[in-house]
Amino acid sequence: MEKVLAVDLDGTLLHPEPEAIAVWGRSRYRYMSRMAAQLLEEISHQMPVAIASARNAQSVKGLVDQLPQVNFCGFVTENGLVARRHLHPVAHASKWDIVANLLPDWQRITGYEQCLGLIPPTSVDNPEAILRSVLCQTGKPGYIYLDRHKIFVYPAPSSKLSGLGQLGLEPWMALGNDLNDLDMLGHSPHPATLADAHEKVKDVVKLKQGGYCSPAWSHAGTRDILLWIKTLCARRSGTVGI
Repeated sequence: MEKVLAVDLDGTLLHPEPEAIAVWGRSRYRYMSRMAAQLLEEISHQMPVAIASARNAQSVKGLVDQLPQVNFCGFVTENGLVARRHLHPVAHASKWDIVANLLPDWQRITGYEQCLGLIPPTSVDNPEAILRSVLCQTGKPGYIYLDRHKIFVYPAPSSKLSGLGQLGLEPWMALGNDLNDLDMLGHSPHPATLADAHEKVKDVVKLKQGGYCSPAWSHAGTRDILLWIKTLCARRSGTVGI
């Protein structure tokens, strides 16, 4: 297994506060600071970097194309359902057409290969129950994942750690902030997170794994945890103080 730095995007590298590098999502931008990009580039020359995100490959490419000097070794997208060494355009997951067609008033989120992404109308009171009913009606098994106003159906339980494993990558260092990062953070001997991360994430990082919880959040928190990772890399390579 190749040891890597596994990094989450939204809430870890990307934040809503405007900065130099803008990455378009479905309806708004998220941003990465130039300082974070520089630190990530420097780290990637000591340890390869793998992205592990809930975003689809099309969305992740919007960031990667702006970081040509970073040594990316793999891309785990859709929360682990898709794992590749290289990013390339794909068609949508047609196997979910039968479900989407029964929800004509729901907006379908494009770009997903394995899962179905939908935005229900604001007038719908219980979209999860409606979606479960449609899944039963069509006989399509699926796992529902809620993400604020969006709702996803996965064909199997999602795992970023599993996606990394498919590529032969081990998260020797890992950065994340939310529940979907727990498996890779809990497996990493050197995890780190930000001050505004989910409480369960901070417990796993600091109490269980003895990692680093930054006292800062947003771009300042990202800079902090990347500096911590850079120091670890320098110690590992024996270059501290040189």
